[in-house]
Amino acid sequence: MLTFLGFFHPRSYQEGERLEPLLVIADESLRELSGLVASRQHPGVLWSHSDSGNDPILYALDTQGNSHAISLEGVTLRDWEAVALGESRLYITEMGNNLNASKKLGVYEFLEPDPKEPGPLRAERFIPVRYEDQERFPPTDRWHFDCEAAFFFEGSLYFITKNRPAFRLLVQEESAHLYRLDLQNLGEENLLERVDSVEGLGGWVTGADLSADGRWLAVLVESPQQSIWLFERPSSGDRFFSEATRTKRYKFYEGGQLESIAFITEDQQESLVMINEARQMFRVELAKFGE
Repeated sequence: MLTFLGFFHPRSYQEGERLEPLLVIADESLRELSGLVASRQHPGVLWSHSDSGNDPILYALDTQGNSHAISLEGVTLRDWEAVALGESRLYITEMGNNLNASKKLGVYEFLEPDPKEPGPLRAERFIPVRYEDQERFPPTDRWHFDCEAAFFFEGSLYFITKNRPAFRLLVQEESAHLYRLDLQNLGEENLLERVDSVEGLGGWVTGADLSADGRWLAVLVESPQQSIWLFERPSSGDRFFSEATRTKRYKFYEGGQLESIAFITEDQQESLVMINEARQMFRVELAKFGE
């Protein structure tokens, strides 16, 4: 039995059902996978990448546990945290910022490759970014400028922050902010515009994805409470958190840090797929979230 809740008091948790892994990806060279998005040009393919301390490689995965590595050129892997798909391009975010002190944040843009090509695949460009409301590096009050979740919507990239109190690296805040990057008006310095915020998520946001039809935004929360939130697309604008007409939560527990989530469609059934840093893959059918 699955447990569904609406908005909730952050301290009133109920025990969630354990979600068992669908499979474990066989290739042990895939370490600390922290980004995930489903290809639309190549059905059945999931694009992923590793976190800091690993080689700059784009992985083509599937839900049978297969993987193929494509080496990347023209990039530096400092702290990659998310990958988003926009039309025919992939965007890998260099947005990890645990200490909130980095001034070298940005996004690598790639033309989406054939999932069987050996590489190397060269970045089309690096897009430098800066949060419009960050004035100190690091801030002295709140560390709200770290990001592990991104998605593409109507010509813009969106980033969801991972919040903590200042100088308290391992302390989770249960809030998040949503920022927008307009990809049609880029320059030497590109400000991320804050467009929305949300409270009471139960932990850190470590992944996000938008469904192919744009109706649902899935937000993955990790630590201290693992959960998936679904926000329905607002009737207008892009304030997904504030104008959502339906928000639901599915809580589960499993070993291994979860940092990626993606919508997939198999056999005409839409699901959410997650992968943790131990290469375990999980799946939840979207229909189980109910109406």
